[in-house]
Amino acid sequence: MKAFNPEGIKELDQLIEEVSHRVKEIEVVKLNETENLTQLLVFIKTAELPHYHAEHDLTFVLLKGHGELYLDGKREKLSEGDIAFIPRGKVHFYTNTSVVSVLLANFSPKYDGKDSVKVKL
Repeated sequence: MKAFNPEGIKELDQLIEEVSHRVKEIEVVKLNETENLTQLLVFIKTAELPHYHAEHDLTFVLLKGHGELYLDGKREKLSEGDIAFIPRGKVHFYTNTSVVSVLLANFSPKYDGKDSVKVKL
């Protein structure tokens, strides 16, 4: 698997393999960024806490693994290749049910990691 952008090509298989072996809970690797979008690889070995993003929309593709997405009161099992769209303000969290899940996450607009509001369910 490759990631291609104007600066070149990143071999994602090698990066995914490397980070998957060391991740303890959740680890994030930035792939690309503009003023309008941030693209991340999110490695989840455990689970996210319930939260929402007040200023950002999120779309992710599950590249590796399987798990369960809680979104706005509903739960859905996800497997490799599934896509999720999470509008700003919607409570969500992902729970890994495999060795490790790898998500290709696209935040719009540009995401600095600070717009994650924790909530109790």
